[in-house]
Amino acid sequence: MMDNTPPLSPEVKNLSDEDMIPEDEVDEIVDELLEARYSDDTPDSMSVNEDDSDNPMDDSMEEERDDAAYVFRGHSSAHSVFCCSLSKNSELAATGSEEDKAYLWNTITGEIILECTGHKDSVIFSGFNYNDTYLATGDMSGTIKLWQISDKTCVWETALDDITWIKWHNSANVLLVGLETGGVHMFKVPEGTCKVFAQGYGDKAETGLFLPDGKHAVVGYSSGTIRVVDLKTNTILSTTPCDPTHGHSSAITSLDCHTNNNLLISTSLNGKTVLSTVHNGKITCILQDLNSKNKAETSEGASETSVSVETAAFCKDPTFLVAATGTIEQNSSGKLYIWDISKQVLRYETTQEGGITKLVWTSAPILFTAGLDGILRCFDARAGCCLKSFSSHKATILDLHISNNEQKVLTVSDDATARIFDISSII
Repeated sequence: MMDNTPPLSPEVKNLSDEDMIPEDEVDEIVDELLEARYSDDTPDSMSVNEDDSDNPMDDSMEEERDDAAYVFRGHSSAHSVFCCSLSKNSELAATGSEEDKAYLWNTITGEIILECTGHKDSVIFSGFNYNDTYLATGDMSGTIKLWQISDKTCVWETALDDITWIKWHNSANVLLVGLETGGVHMFKVPEGTCKVFAQGYGDKAETGLFLPDGKHAVVGYSSGTIRVVDLKTNTILSTTPCDPTHGHSSAITSLDCHTNNNLLISTSLNGKTVLSTVHNGKITCILQDLNSKNKAETSEGASETSVSVETAAFCKDPTFLVAATGTIEQNSSGKLYIWDISKQVLRYETTQEGGITKLVWTSAPILFTAGLDGILRCFDARAGCCLKSFSSHKATILDLHISNNEQKVLTVSDDATARIFDISSII
């Protein structure tokens, strides 16, 4: 034996001539093995990849990471799922999709409890009221339906012009609805009593919400204007006008109000983040103008680029006065900014591979971001670091909802699925 020849494996024994298979039987045995392996009649047969010789390490063969505790595939595989919410006890989920319907389903078993049909366009809102007795669903064409969960029936519906957003009141059966035409409607349900606010401006109502006191609402418009409405008197409490120099001059992409009921944070399509006051609409600070540099470069002849700030929210911990904003960059990556509100300065900034479509805080200084890259990320705002990323979705995450007990996160995506992630080990 040559010196560089490895020793025989212990399982391999020297064979005598009597133990050897005759040469004329070898081909027959090999043919039988190949036929059994590649026969089309075999239930578990595998197709032969003609390119195997060129690709010995096929990436598709590697096991993909999946951090989801549950995947809901009730929606059609060809349609995006746009919106989601969880009941207060997190046992029920509601998801709405591009297939003109929503589903109410059990988060533990995955059982579909109610198929919410009758919509005429993509369902962009599916949310529970304050005590989980009703589920409201709304589509882009203007149809809103109210479903009574106890008996799974539609107890009220209405048809409006094209809808841009819907919000539930935090302690009453009242819906606030924004329209493409600029109108804002408030419905008391299931009675259907309606108030119309700010009708006739002709400025698309891009986003809006009830303020913490439940007596006022704030609406952001396509022009960059922000209005605060007194819901009882149906009057405008304050207006922050569009202003290219000292305010917004493009569509408002997100709004949030601090728990003190007076400080607003707003973001816009052209990259501005602004702080303003509820009672008089005065701008207290322009926290950021991401495209100011791009404007200067454009005036010098360079090509114009744009960064949009998609989402903003105040931290829910009253002892930690910060807010977060998330962007979508030109290359579809994203940046997360954490702002010290008392000092009006940037506290922390980080880049993530996928642009940020939405961010949501927990009751602690911890927040979650939804990414264009399909990844859910969790950040510690005090330490300024990413605590964990959750991989599972195959496409952009379009919405996310954290359960009241902060044990679960529900997400929906362009990949036609809804997924539940266990976050109990983080919070």
